[in-house]
Amino acid sequence: MKIGIDCRKIYDMQQNKGAGVERYTYHFVRKLLEKDQHNDYVLFFNSSIGPETVHKIKSNYPRVKIRKFVKDNIKIPILGSHWQFSRLLKQEKLDLTIFPVGSMPLFYKKKSIVIVHDLAIYLHPEWFPDKQWFSTKVIVPLSLKKANKIIAVSNNTKQDIIKLFKIPESKIKVIYPGIVVKENYLDEEINKIEQKYDIFSNYALYIGTIEPRKNIVKLIKAFSNYLFENEESNITLVLAGAKGWKYKTIFQELEGVNKRLKHSQIKYIGKVSNRERNILIKHAQAFVFPSKYEGFGFPVIEAMALGIPVLCGNNSSLTEIADQAALLVDVNNVNEIRKAIKQILQDKYLRAKLIQAGKTRSREFNWDLAVERFIEEF
Repeated sequence: MKIGIDCRKIYDMQQNKGAGVERYTYHFVRKLLEKDQHNDYVLFFNSSIGPETVHKIKSNYPRVKIRKFVKDNIKIPILGSHWQFSRLLKQEKLDLTIFPVGSMPLFYKKKSIVIVHDLAIYLHPEWFPDKQWFSTKVIVPLSLKKANKIIAVSNNTKQDIIKLFKIPESKIKVIYPGIVVKENYLDEEINKIEQKYDIFSNYALYIGTIEPRKNIVKLIKAFSNYLFENEESNITLVLAGAKGWKYKTIFQELEGVNKRLKHSQIKYIGKVSNRERNILIKHAQAFVFPSKYEGFGFPVIEAMALGIPVLCGNNSSLTEIADQAALLVDVNNVNEIRKAIKQILQDKYLRAKLIQAGKTRSREFNWDLAVERFIEEF
């Protein structure tokens, strides 16, 4: 078979560009090429992709062809992302095309698999920027209808697809993604990051986009309340991630709280690289992730794999993914989040229990297994 993969939204190593879905696509494509030695692949990238990323994915796999999609001269999105890209796909005479980010070009009608991660925009449109009606009302529904198979990254996402789009359950398969973490780094690498961010061992960590649905305002309030209650504590809350949508209120809350604390114990450090991400998680006292909705929630499993106790929301896919290996909280209740922060930082028995349960749970998220199950759908 000749299989195409839409890699226009993929993690760019050189630019450190992309979040959860882009990182999923990067690791999925690399593992798929490694495992499948029978089919030929054509990977479609945007022209802006860094050559280092392409080389990392393509190296050692001779049955892979790279196509670059140039859309710089196309001012009307429907002509570029839909009509022009559909033509590019058709030129390759593909037997199957995989679309890893939940939609396909409007004019593409050949055999396809669509991977769906997150449908939060349909459940809570207020969390997202405006002017996405064409995508939400036309492109995504039509893509799911046209797809020969839909892969959901969690059972929660599968149920959302069924409820929102009336897609037959038989058309949807749940395949949990794997995770990729590294535990062992040289002391000088660790020291470099500690010095860069002025962060040492005594901190709790949040990693994710800085936007409303991540519930960061309530996390800041709960953490500051914990600090006011435990004035002797020198622990810091570290927030890492790219700025997303409607983030100004979050930073106003952060600045206001730090002014009331004896020390500035809540720190935003911006987006971090994969190496920094691993090191920061590995050396945290706890990972805190009270998000209001997640299609999957990679940071939760990554923290578990690195032996860090996790606090997360009791909603969406998080309850399913954590599966009793995390301390779950009502994300709308600041006092409950505060109490959970105190527990996860001070209760040694609970910490040990969560660490062990987390390590066990994280082993179930394996890219080898995920790709093997994916290939069964070809």
